[in-house]
Amino acid sequence: MRKIEASGLDLNLLVALQMLLKHSQVSAAAIACGVTASAMSRSLARLRQALGDPLLTPVGRDLVPTSRALELMPELDDILRRITQLSNPAVFDPCSSERAFRIACTDYEITTLLVPLVQQLRESAPGVRLHLLNGGDLGVGGLENKVAELALLSPESTYLWAKRKLLLRESFLTLLPKSALPLTKDRYLNLHHVVLATDEPERNPVDARLSQHQRHIACRARSFASAIELACAAHWALNVPARLIERMQLPQHMCVVKPVIEVPDFDVAMYWHTQTDKDPGLQWLRGAIAALASSI
Repeated sequence: MRKIEASGLDLNLLVALQMLLKHSQVSAAAIACGVTASAMSRSLARLRQALGDPLLTPVGRDLVPTSRALELMPELDDILRRITQLSNPAVFDPCSSERAFRIACTDYEITTLLVPLVQQLRESAPGVRLHLLNGGDLGVGGLENKVAELALLSPESTYLWAKRKLLLRESFLTLLPKSALPLTKDRYLNLHHVVLATDEPERNPVDARLSQHQRHIACRARSFASAIELACAAHWALNVPARLIERMQLPQHMCVVKPVIEVPDFDVAMYWHTQTDKDPGLQWLRGAIAALASSI
């Protein structure tokens, strides 16, 4: 078998061969490629030398493909089609896509951002699927090991391999039993409290601001949803994100009020790996989430 040297062929020669086999005329192939007939003749000579076959033989005024050329035609068309795909930017069509996106998030981001998002996607991207991962456990690190493609979390440290966009700032309200009204600082401190369990030290930012005063922490919950359920069931107090609690139906004995102590706001950010920055599907998803966040 004749060995074909890589330097014997280039992309322009492959395009020339495709046009020669399609038109069976040097002049017609030259017009299709935007070159002169003499340049196309030189290309044919180079192709014959590189492939070790006449490729086209004269029959009257036409050039007829050899059996070798006929064998090459389907593979040649496929190669050039794939090269064209490589050179063209990828396109994402949400209307027809069935892609599954992996998102690390907590129950807060699910309720405030992703629930309204899926309501929009029912119409605009019915085939798109979301795989929601436990962002509290994964953190932004889930992007580095490719477990997640997007992370919606409170901002962490800066990562050289990740990009970040702030989505919104959230404030707190205090959920408590109506029997504690009117709420004062002393009454607040005398209540039993639910707090969100984190990997941080036991003393959370609220307790740090209370200085010498201490709250009675009755329970530490892993999510806001479970913390709210526990607080309502046990008539306990809980500082809860405003956008989250405003979407919930509370039992008659519970209510929300403005905090009587300083509770620091928190930010919610969107993280993604720099390797996926130009991914058209993720660009679309990030844009949809950012637009939704700006509207709430």
